[in-house]
Amino acid sequence: MGIEMTKIPVKIVQVTSPSGKKKNGVMLDLYDYKETKGNPEEKLRHFEKLYFKTVNKAQNLFYGKGVPRKKYQNLPSSLYWELGNILCKFNEQIKNEFLITNYAQALFRDFGLSKDYVYDLLTIAKLFKENEIIDEVPFSYYRALKRKSKELQKYGIFKKEVMRLNKVGKEGKLVGRENYKSELNKIIEKFAQSHT
Repeated sequence: MGIEMTKIPVKIVQVTSPSGKKKNGVMLDLYDYKETKGNPEEKLRHFEKLYFKTVNKAQNLFYGKGVPRKKYQNLPSSLYWELGNILCKFNEQIKNEFLITNYAQALFRDFGLSKDYVYDLLTIAKLFKENEIIDEVPFSYYRALKRKSKELQKYGIFKKEVMRLNKVGKEGKLVGRENYKSELNKIIEKFAQSHT
């Protein structure tokens, strides 16, 4: 029987000095600090370095270096996939040792993206291959497709729908996003009826 590994619960914080300067850091509860095996300070430093290196890389990609923050709605879909991939790789690196108690709030603060949006970034980066996300199709369409992926996979037509969506996008014949959601529902309904 293996030894169960307990994750270290960390909190990503932003503190403001009396002069108004903001600084980001990582906190560990005193109780958890005492309970952490090995050198807790060294582990925290390692996590902090890894997290902020990831955030800097992602922020540079998301907003660009030294430019004012762009509206995320105007960014290419391939950039969203890349951002999701960066966050997925970070999650893989920390998953066995750390638990971020305020991850959604920290990412919202750093990118201005909601918890749902971050979840979609992470799942889309896992669900789609990099070459399956094209800039001719707005990211919101991939989010809609992701939400129906389990049902489409059930009928073995998910990859076919990815190719169809991208073909329509390349041809400049995309229907509105709400209409696309209706299309997906009709496709699923059709296959559900033929499998009863």
